[in-house]
Amino acid sequence: MRAPWFLIGLALALAAALWLVRPDPARAGAVAFTSADVLEAGRDRPRKPPGPGAPWQPAALPDNWDGRRPGYEGYVWYRLALPALEARRPALYLPAVGMNAELWLGERRIGAFGRMDAPPTRHFYTPLLFELPDGVQAGAEVLLLVAGVPGYRNGLAPAWVGAHDALYPAWRWRSFWQNQGTLVTVVLNVGIGLYVLLIGLRERSHRAYAWFGAAAIVWGLRDLNYVVTDPPLPDLVWAQLVVVGSAWFTALFAIFALRFSEGEDAAYRGPRWLPGAMGVYMAVTAVHFLSAPDYASSKIGFAPLATVGMTLVAWSQWRLMHLAWRVRQIELVAIAAAAVLYFVLLVRDFAVMTDTRSLGEYYLRQYAALPLFFAITATLARRYLAALREAREAAATLTQRVAEQARRLEDSYARLREVEKAQALAQERARLMGDLHDSLGLHLVTALRQARSAQASPAALAATLQDCLDDLRVAIDSLDLHERDPLALLGSLRFRMAPRFESLGLRLDWHVDDDLGELPTLSADASLDLLRIVQEALTNALKHSGARRVAMSLRRTPAALVVEVRDDGSGFTPMLAGQGRGLGHMQQRAVRLGAALTVTSDAGGTAVRLALPTAPGTDVALAPPPLA
Repeated sequence: MRAPWFLIGLALALAAALWLVRPDPARAGAVAFTSADVLEAGRDRPRKPPGPGAPWQPAALPDNWDGRRPGYEGYVWYRLALPALEARRPALYLPAVGMNAELWLGERRIGAFGRMDAPPTRHFYTPLLFELPDGVQAGAEVLLLVAGVPGYRNGLAPAWVGAHDALYPAWRWRSFWQNQGTLVTVVLNVGIGLYVLLIGLRERSHRAYAWFGAAAIVWGLRDLNYVVTDPPLPDLVWAQLVVVGSAWFTALFAIFALRFSEGEDAAYRGPRWLPGAMGVYMAVTAVHFLSAPDYASSKIGFAPLATVGMTLVAWSQWRLMHLAWRVRQIELVAIAAAAVLYFVLLVRDFAVMTDTRSLGEYYLRQYAALPLFFAITATLARRYLAALREAREAAATLTQRVAEQARRLEDSYARLREVEKAQALAQERARLMGDLHDSLGLHLVTALRQARSAQASPAALAATLQDCLDDLRVAIDSLDLHERDPLALLGSLRFRMAPRFESLGLRLDWHVDDDLGELPTLSADASLDLLRIVQEALTNALKHSGARRVAMSLRRTPAALVVEVRDDGSGFTPMLAGQGRGLGHMQQRAVRLGAALTVTSDAGGTAVRLALPTAPGTDVALAPPPLA
């Protein structure tokens, strides 16, 4: 609650302390120039000092061009006669000179600051310090060539001459507060503006602050006028944008004052027409100044538009003070106090800017805006953090409730998983029992009949019992939780079937692509269907094809994993429409897998190809494989 007051008090105390300890060149033994001889040099830059007989005219300093030569653009010479100097490293200190200055000692050029050729760089708010040659004599003439353009406070303020060590602290002090300090305020204002603007746009309850954020950004960019010496735009356009920025700030801040007051005082309803009027004011100032072809045209409408702007500033500050009086909250009183300070210093700066007799004063409103901006931002930050704290507390309560409900749901899910697991085990037992009944049971019945038959040979009985073992092993393999991908399943099947092929003098080859990529994990049902299809294809090749060599392969195509069983036997006529029981069962299992089964056979052998889609919904279309 006391943060805004603390910030304002700290800023005022710091400003007072800094003002009291500012360096004074006179106390350090420097001599001030309060008059000089003046000679207008015209619009073209002189390349050497004036010759004898030049019409010099005496003038008191400060020499403000707006007062003594209104509208003048070009160059002016100033002549100063040096007093006796006993100090080492003598120097000339120019607190205010605009735009730029070139220093001559008699016919000798000492140096220059800024670009002197048109258009000159903008150092109207930059103090200068020139070192003079050691041993310069009393009475020596120092000539200053000053370059200026209309629209700025051009001219020369009282100058100082003395030891460099005596003048440097004063120059450093002014340079910091006029240039580096102003740049710091620009960064702070733009940073504050972006922070507040983002919060205002994000939170509807703080929407009024979005107007303040936009105003702070415009104000910070407008203050670049004091520190940018070589703008990327023509000087006229840059100056016009600075004036437009001031007008836009006053309009945006007036809308903020209106919306802020309505949000803090439920009984207040401001003028509904104000935001629209501010939009018109912003448009008029932009069109008027940016369309003006020169400085003289820009000045025509400056006075009435500036009057409107000052009226808006006065209304905004009065609105904030009236709000503080009605609501009586300490943070609002702090904002009102900062608003009064800002308005007073704004009026002071406006008086300085329009004074055509003085030159060299500090501008203070870029600093005066900081207490106001900090007070408003601190108020927003406190309220925003309070809202966040309430939201965190509500979130914590909600999290606790959600956690409690989650525990209840987890208990319910655990019970449901137990039921599902029991159902899955029951389904697994039923599937296994059905498969064993259809395959193993059939082979066992056949083996029993062969054992009871006097005509059955031991070899036939052994083959039937081997089929029983193969069926049992396939069923067991389908239940293995660690080998559920096609490569592992088929490799295990090939390992179990290979001895039967070798016992009959047949080769069972196994070919796998080098890069199969990531393989799918199959369910127990799908694993059994895959194994049964390949087992049936191998058994048919072993018993009926008369082949010498059988090959299993696994490869990947863009759409599927392809399992193929190929033999070089005599072939047969495929019957997939219900006429062949074994092939019909293979087709049914392929349908359950969502796969495509293709069987081709001729005198050169038989090929059974099963394409497992690698993505759900993949349409697998297979051409008959070549039997080369």
